[in-house]
Amino acid sequence: MNIGFGRAQLHLKAREVIRLYDPRGARVECVRGALWITQNRDYEDYFLAANDSLTLDRPGLALIHAQAPSEVVLLEPAPSPRLRQGIGNLFVASLHAVGRAFARQFGPECIDKHRSGLYHGL
Repeated sequence: MNIGFGRAQLHLKAREVIRLYDPRGARVECVRGALWITQNRDYEDYFLAANDSLTLDRPGLALIHAQAPSEVVLLEPAPSPRLRQGIGNLFVASLHAVGRAFARQFGPECIDKHRSGLYHGL
């Protein structure tokens, strides 16, 4: 079960461990103390000191181990770029539809319509 937290500030004792399941995109900020972070299928471990941060980029389990008494801020991942891209594509498609309707009403194709009707302009 994943629990949305938005932003969580935690105080860890020395040698305390936090387990995060599927935290891809979450940001870890070390406010004070020292942290050791390891992620599933990542060959590198990360050490954070005060004022350091790391964005977790792997699916699966991530472990955050306090090397000393520490204060940690966890930030939930930002919304998926796919969602923003989908909204953008929808907006562009609606602009195209409005543009086509405008062109049908006032574009070059409508000149013949006006000539055959009551319009006797230039």
